[in-house]
Amino acid sequence: MDYSMSRFMWSLQALAAPADVQLKLFPDFDWKVDELAIEFDQWYQVMKRRRSLFTVKARKFLEDLNSKLDEMSGPENSQLWLEDTLRTDASWEMIRDLARHALNAIGWPIENPMLSRS
Repeated sequence: MDYSMSRFMWSLQALAAPADVQLKLFPDFDWKVDELAIEFDQWYQVMKRRRSLFTVKARKFLEDLNSKLDEMSGPENSQLWLEDTLRTDASWEMIRDLARHALNAIGWPIENPMLSRS
């Protein structure tokens, strides 16, 4: 698996992980909840150019995941990007669920990502 693919898998596993795990993935000085989405978006943009690597089903889950994160963005939704909200809001449960479905569709393990992103 090449570097960009492994980074993309890490970002999906991070989004699929329980909130307490998600918050441990980034240093305390980061906006941790924002970083989850930023990490995914960065590697999703790379992987969209390689879309033929994924099945139609996997692409649909990835597109739905990306759309849901976009829908949650913006100043009117700033409360969704707080650590407490990450733990309790139904939108974040939907994100985790979509990420797990995407991982399954791609054939990647649903497991907590390594703490190091490198």
